[in-house]
Amino acid sequence: MSTHDRDAELARLLGEAVDDVEPTDRLDEIRARTASPGPQRRWVYAGGAALAAAAAVTAVAVLGPGSTPTSAPDPADRPSATPTPSTDPPPTSTTAPTTPPVAESVTAAVYYLGDTPRGPRLYREFQAVPGDGFVPLAPAVRAAVEGDPDDPDYRSPWAGTGATLTGATGDAELVTVDLAGDLRLRPVGLDPAEAALAVEQVVRTAQAAVGSAAPVQLLLDGERTDQLLGVPVAEPLAQGEDLDVLALVSISDPAEGQQVEGTFTARGRASSFEATVPWEVRDATGAVVLDGFSTAEGWMERLYPWEARIDVSGLEPGRYTFVAMTSDPSDGESGGPMTDTRTIVVP
Repeated sequence: MSTHDRDAELARLLGEAVDDVEPTDRLDEIRARTASPGPQRRWVYAGGAALAAAAAVTAVAVLGPGSTPTSAPDPADRPSATPTPSTDPPPTSTTAPTTPPVAESVTAAVYYLGDTPRGPRLYREFQAVPGDGFVPLAPAVRAAVEGDPDDPDYRSPWAGTGATLTGATGDAELVTVDLAGDLRLRPVGLDPAEAALAVEQVVRTAQAAVGSAAPVQLLLDGERTDQLLGVPVAEPLAQGEDLDVLALVSISDPAEGQQVEGTFTARGRASSFEATVPWEVRDATGAVVLDGFSTAEGWMERLYPWEARIDVSGLEPGRYTFVAMTSDPSDGESGGPMTDTRTIVVP
């Protein structure tokens, strides 16, 4: 199995786990079925949350001493506490190893920016990242700050800021992230709304990694700072409201560039009018060759899981675009539906 196919299979299986409404954690099974050395990426720690920098972005909460966050991160964000089984052959010595195997990679939920009719919003992408003990805090947040998203429609507003990590710790009570660089003021050319989302992007990724809504304290060169990228960050920060900072529809499965054949299952999260999530498959010219809709588990107050079975058995081999979207009762008057897309390959 090629590296690309292995990554696509990991993302496909991960989508099944994160959108499952049963409480059982299936990531152990996923990693057992997809264990193999993955591509190495460049990673750094960072963390924070956004206060209002523009009308398009709602402020995250500033938590004073003794305060606690009022909302928890999506349980689907939580990575497994079990390392990926090693694919190396067992040692020939009869002496028992003195240390347990170390995970070569773990799966993390990483948030990136994407464009919507209502301005930039955050999208969640699942990535295989280098293992860091049992909690992939460092590599997960580094992916958000320094890494590249797999989906070319996403981006990181941290790109070009020169942010580097000098230290980070985190648990269910508090995440502390120490960055270095010329990061206090908003760089010329960085939109205030995107600067706010940059901080929100990191706090959500960090909270997903520790599996807790722990507030995030951001440091700069080892000290508290009044702002980061021009966004106030003096106190520990909590995440913003989902409907204000997240895209209202997202795809967890399939992964970008995944090969599909016969019938495959698409999954994601959405907050769409009357819980209706329309979907389309478009060919290379943009023409719609398949369409339908899914019904999410709800549509008020937050994003809810959705799922659809897509039959591509009648399509010619080639590259297609799978599109999930929100229902638009205004018929375009509100700017049109929000969308998320994945390139799929029919063999």
